[in-house]
Amino acid sequence: MLSGKVYVVTSPELVNAVNRSSRVLAFNPFIAQLGKRITGHDEITSQIVQHNLNGEHGPGYVTEIHDKTNAALADSKNIEQITSIMLGEMQSHLDQAQQEEADFHLFAWLRAALTRCSTTAIYGQGNPLANDQDKLDEAFWHFDHSLNVLILDVLPGILAPTGNRARARLGAAFQRYFQQYESGQTASSAMAGKRHAINTEYGITPWNAGRLEVGVLLGILANIIPTMFYMLVHIYYDQHLLNRIRNELEATCVQTDADGRTRNLSVATLREKCHLLHATFKEVLRHHALGSSVRYVREDILLDGRYLLRKGMVVQMPMAVLHRDRGAWGEDASTFRPDRFLPHGLDHTGKSGRQDSASAFRPFGGGTSLCPGRHVATLETMALAAMMVLRFDLEPVDGTLLIPVQKQESMATNVFPPKRDVKVRMGPRRDAAEGVQWTFSMD
Repeated sequence: MLSGKVYVVTSPELVNAVNRSSRVLAFNPFIAQLGKRITGHDEITSQIVQHNLNGEHGPGYVTEIHDKTNAALADSKNIEQITSIMLGEMQSHLDQAQQEEADFHLFAWLRAALTRCSTTAIYGQGNPLANDQDKLDEAFWHFDHSLNVLILDVLPGILAPTGNRARARLGAAFQRYFQQYESGQTASSAMAGKRHAINTEYGITPWNAGRLEVGVLLGILANIIPTMFYMLVHIYYDQHLLNRIRNELEATCVQTDADGRTRNLSVATLREKCHLLHATFKEVLRHHALGSSVRYVREDILLDGRYLLRKGMVVQMPMAVLHRDRGAWGEDASTFRPDRFLPHGLDHTGKSGRQDSASAFRPFGGGTSLCPGRHVATLETMALAAMMVLRFDLEPVDGTLLIPVQKQESMATNVFPPKRDVKVRMGPRRDAAEGVQWTFSMD
């Protein structure tokens, strides 16, 4: 699967044809092939993962994990619980910044804070990455940076020693986490509980459950942190966009108490009420989700009645091409213009708003393999961005705030991190009243 012919699909119409052929053009085989290389689980576990991989004969491990994770992360109460815990964990970082201006590198600050806060929202207070002494939050990024070499699965202890050690440490920590996990008792997200139950049902040993969870961390962290970074950089880069988003938030999702000293952000309705903020999130993904959706050809197929795809080959659908397709996005496809995603006819410039096409907009994949965490990622990113723009000014320390180019570090990532970080000065908004306390609610 990792060699041979690759078919590259760049037409949105053909992407739809790929989605319609999910039985033959399947994503799950990549879980079996690449999963073991990423996590380093043993051969017995690999056989469990590969059994009934596409669900032709009832449920299998991969289909159950996908379906039950999807259900857990589509439930509005679970989404709000995860987002609420993440924001609650972030409050100390934001409150500290509220006290005085500080200079720091934005991506590094977000990565350090969100690595712990986002994983605590999933794994609860027993989160292995929140232990200061073990520094497993740093270990995860050593693993992530080494992933392209680890995937080769050739002498990982020699060619990627730091990443290999980090993977082993993370796996051991999650082995201990799941050995102490008690269904119905351990305070964690529904997703963590479902994964523990399925691993137990299928006879996955604690050591291998720990290794498998290392792969899950990629889904939790590797895309959302670069997305959050580019969300903030684009908003603060454009003063007009910043002002419009602030005005929208104030008008729709912010309540102030009678004496004006406490202000509350209503989080749960951000997607429904804050159309411009949601549109900006989508436009950030359109510009910065540059990975590829992949499928394995399980048998010969004539795609769309025109193109013969041979069994055993791979189909790639590059987001970087689809997200710049002028037929889908117009002549200004390379311009950052959030208004193209607004739900009404014209934007503030008089240009036609353009709804996203499922076939040309694929930051979360598509078809039967849509990312289960897409709803959580959307609400978490919008909520944190809203809290930041309402409370803080963000300025470059040196010169003009620029949008840094991205650096591809991992085959398993769609939103690549910046090639260089941006040093900023963050402090309380100069146009805001002093002494205001900010809270949030999920209503």
